[in-house]
Amino acid sequence: MDTAYARDVGGRAEQQDQASVLVARKGGAHLLLVADGMGGHQGGATASQTALKTAERLWDECAGRPADPADLLERIFHETHAALASAGSSLTSRPGTTLVLLFCDGQQAYWAHCGDSRLYHFEGTTLLRRTRDHTRVQHLVDAGMIGEDEMATHPQQNQLLQALGVIDPIHVDHGNATLTKESRFLLCSDGFWEQIRPDEMAALLDVDDLSERLPRMVAEAARRGGPSGDNVAAAALRPDTTPARGDHRRRTILLGLLLLAALSILFWPLD
Repeated sequence: MDTAYARDVGGRAEQQDQASVLVARKGGAHLLLVADGMGGHQGGATASQTALKTAERLWDECAGRPADPADLLERIFHETHAALASAGSSLTSRPGTTLVLLFCDGQQAYWAHCGDSRLYHFEGTTLLRRTRDHTRVQHLVDAGMIGEDEMATHPQQNQLLQALGVIDPIHVDHGNATLTKESRFLLCSDGFWEQIRPDEMAALLDVDDLSERLPRMVAEAARRGGPSGDNVAAAALRPDTTPARGDHRRRTILLGLLLLAALSILFWPLD
């Protein structure tokens, strides 16, 4: 799989977003994570870092080969929530975080989310689905009261109905899909999707060098957010389109043979 992740502090004084790609020790399986922390005095940064550390610990426990991928994702959410609730029990303001996860083993994709950090699933450049935000504004969209394109600028956009560490009980939404050679996934915090349109995301996921282009797009989201803009984080995954070394060598040999055959015909002696 071809993967990349990036973060930008945007217009904030502190980076409270996390993004990461975990890879199984024997390769093949990946776990992508984006978390958007909330809470003052480094509370948000601590919350998103707790989500990352919990994911890393549970990923290592199963060596990146979970018997039940959906159950692994669910455990990451609930153990993160429990850790944050415990850490914030003595604080006046409990630290919290959104979280979106994607597991891929090369054949199947499983994802889960809580909050308004999103997953976008494209097949080629066609957007098949995105996760549904746990926000008041999402309810307004579902009720037909506002349009999808109004979400990013709506005054109630930041009113979360679900988040780890701050709201009990938590509710985690799950999804899954069979991978194809055209499958593309993008995970991102609201600092990214509020500034980058889905058609721009599709174009991003279709470039030759994903690891070079994604940080540039994250930086562009931060630039559009301006001096008071939010933190930005994103992670992406798609099937690796780079030809295997053996395939490239076979194609080179075949082209060489075809060239020799063409030259032989061109210079064949005439009677």
